Amino acid sequence: MVTQPVLRVSDQEREQTVAVLNQAAADGRLTWDEHFDRVQAVYSAQLRGDLASLLDDLGLADLPATTAPQRVHAFASKVHSAPVARRIEAEANFGAVVLDLTGLPAGERYTLEASSFCGKVTVLVSAAAVVLDGGTAKLGKRSLPGAPTATGGPVITVTGNSTLGHIRVVRPDSHWARHALH
Repeated sequence: MVTQPVLRVSDQEREQTVAVLNQAAADGRLTWDEHFDRVQAVYSAQLRGDLASLLDDLGLADLPATTAPQRVHAFASKVHSAPVARRIEAEANFGAVVLDLTGLPAGERYTLEASSFCGKVTVLVSAAAVVLDGGTAKLGKRSLPGAPTATGGPVITVTGNSTLGHIRVVRPDSHWARHALH
């Protein structure tokens, strides 16, 4: 009989679990009191099994995959990319990252950790994409689009931090989308 190792939980796994709980509360699967209690339990959890038990009754998939994210980094340069991984990390330091996420399939969930320091990250999303903001700005700026203009798109949660920079999520018909491609 092979036993699974008992693995300790990472800070990133805690944050991913809180993001799932946030979405569950927003969807009406949890009351805000239940959400509060579970978030407290997430931050005191020591083992991965502790986190999984907080999600079991939500009818959602288990914890987000622990596979490595697809990374796009620009340092003093401009990088264009069209990543397709469930987890994406984009970082711009004194440069620019342009991500084209318009081809992501409908109904799927993605997490984008976008960070900028004296740079900018521009993310192009489809007209049907639902964009959730979970990030911060410190002496920087974050701009996200309004509600989707179509239905059935992917759900993209944008986390990360902008410090002395800008993180901008735009739809294809915006001025910024046309500007970002040049």
